[in-house]
Amino acid sequence: MTKFMTTLLAGAAFFGLVTAASAADMGGPLRMPQVIGTANDPGSTSGGWYLRGDVGIGINSGFDLDSLGAEGVTALGGTWLRKDVADTPFISAGVGYQFSDYLRGDITAEYRSATRFRGNADAPYTPTPGTFKYPFYDGQFRSVDVMANGYVDLGNYNGLTPYVGAGIGAAYVMMGDTYQHTVFPATGGTIADGVLPGNSKWNFAWALHTGVSWDVNPRLKLEMGYTYKSLGDITSRELRCNEATSVNPNCNEWLKIKHLASNDLHLGMRWLLDPKEQKAPAYAPLAAPVVAKY
Repeated sequence: MTKFMTTLLAGAAFFGLVTAASAADMGGPLRMPQVIGTANDPGSTSGGWYLRGDVGIGINSGFDLDSLGAEGVTALGGTWLRKDVADTPFISAGVGYQFSDYLRGDITAEYRSATRFRGNADAPYTPTPGTFKYPFYDGQFRSVDVMANGYVDLGNYNGLTPYVGAGIGAAYVMMGDTYQHTVFPATGGTIADGVLPGNSKWNFAWALHTGVSWDVNPRLKLEMGYTYKSLGDITSRELRCNEATSVNPNCNEWLKIKHLASNDLHLGMRWLLDPKEQKAPAYAPLAAPVVAKY
């Protein structure tokens, strides 16, 4: 019995081999699998170091003035009638690194040009109770800031990549001389002029970013974006006015610009120094697939 079963199994195995070989030669459904090429490195469509440059306009928001000191508007219980500030053109440049398709960071230096501000107020005129004086202020400020920024790219859609980001850094704010022109109606419309000397200081600065970039080619990306930036505050030196005496040449007033913040609209470019190759499929067949035959 054992010999019979052995002979039967051997015959079945031989028959199966012959059938498989015949099917392969005839192009039948029983084929041996193709040999597939090894996995390719998917790489990245972007990466490495890049240079960037931007130009834009800053729409100053949250701008506020405060006149400090014994003769200041605030101390005297006065009221601000108007506070105006112009928009600020700016230019920036920087260097950055694209860590992946979704994460990048850069360091930028930005120059914000001189921006004019004006304000006028009414305040009690202390020598004559019940009367008021009307000071008018006219000055300018500018700033330079250095920021470290991080961005998250939210996917590429036919060459367009929306992004969000944030940054922190330092801003060097420079306040120029502010000219004060004050009218005293109680004394027959007497006019006094003075100067609040300029000042400068370093402030902590921060920013929030959003926008979209466009892939012009593998190296060049154009960018249109919006940034909210906070630059701190700045206070002038003590007022020098023509009411002063030779003993005390100061008028005990300082002007403070508070809440220097800007809504920035900017256009820019990024130039990739070492763009990566386009992505390849994760698996690709060999140029001439090897098919096993018998």
